[in-house]
Amino acid sequence: MTRRLLGGLTILMLWLLLGPGTARAHETTKSYLTLDVEGATVTADLRIAFRDIEVAVWMDENLDGQITWGEAKRRLPAVETYVLSNVAMVTPQGACGLTRRGAATTTDAGVDYLDLAFSGTCPAKTAAEPLVTLHSTLFTDIDPDHRMFLAAMVQGIRSTELISRSAPSLVLDGSSAGVIATLTSYFRAGIDHLAGGQDHIVFLLALMLPFVCSSQSAKSAAAGILAAVTGFTLAHAATLTAAATRVLSPNAAVIEALIALSIILTAVDNLRPFLRFPRAAVAAFFGTIHGFGFASALGALNLGGTSLAVALLGFNLGIETAQVVLVLLTMPLLYLIGARRLVLWSGSAAAALIGAFWLIQRLPQIF
Repeated sequence: MTRRLLGGLTILMLWLLLGPGTARAHETTKSYLTLDVEGATVTADLRIAFRDIEVAVWMDENLDGQITWGEAKRRLPAVETYVLSNVAMVTPQGACGLTRRGAATTTDAGVDYLDLAFSGTCPAKTAAEPLVTLHSTLFTDIDPDHRMFLAAMVQGIRSTELISRSAPSLVLDGSSAGVIATLTSYFRAGIDHLAGGQDHIVFLLALMLPFVCSSQSAKSAAAGILAAVTGFTLAHAATLTAAATRVLSPNAAVIEALIALSIILTAVDNLRPFLRFPRAAVAAFFGTIHGFGFASALGALNLGGTSLAVALLGFNLGIETAQVVLVLLTMPLLYLIGARRLVLWSGSAAAALIGAFWLIQRLPQIF
């Protein structure tokens, strides 16, 4: 039984090491749409990362790994075609017509974005009918985890939502507006982000191993894990908020490399302790780095005031819920396996190797 479980853990670790998205475990594609509908008039501002649109619509003409503004301008018609074939606004009377009215570039936290401005008109609507339905499959052909962050003002009704492959359509008639809808949407996003954040999961497992593999009682181990996870939680919530509110804007590539390094250091400390601080303090220190990684899921979030506060609350609660579930599922399993010294050494060695692999993958993206 023990060998089978250890074999299963090995397969899981190999999947984490060799599975898709290992180089940038947080960097799924994201787009940001600011929408304003007043009467029949529509304005829409879309922000997309160059690294994402390059995959969908080839732009790097000389294949030097850098997209110049000249290259981007020459490919704007193709980009517009791609966007409008994947993003649509409709009313019961028909589709809203959109045309590109401008384009610019922006850099945020080391990520280069293409900003596209669209305008158009919608067919006439009656008061009894839904105002407008937004449908988007943007980037889902290259990334099933794509998220579109929407901030909309439709006939005076403000909406803050997420659109994904699983929920590609949104009726903007007031039902998607309000605190509860925003909180729920970003709560789901927080859960999805941790569930898909392979490096966060590996870090948390490495953080837990010394407690569950020690000779102390289950109660003492649970208390130690609770203290460590609490320190990690408070720290990453603080830096996530600082990044999302633009108080701090560190380079995303540097943060991804530091997250990989935090896994290596934590795993090595499991094998040969050298971090002379309480585990909760170590978790809190590394949590400040992971918080910026969590913030990458929000990226260039174009929200403010109450909408931003509610989105951050929901996202944080989603992350914490996923963390609690991970701990509650993993801790009994590790106790069930037994072979504590073997689990500590094999698990920590695997985590260190995975962290080293990610670090090697990510370092070139800094320079």
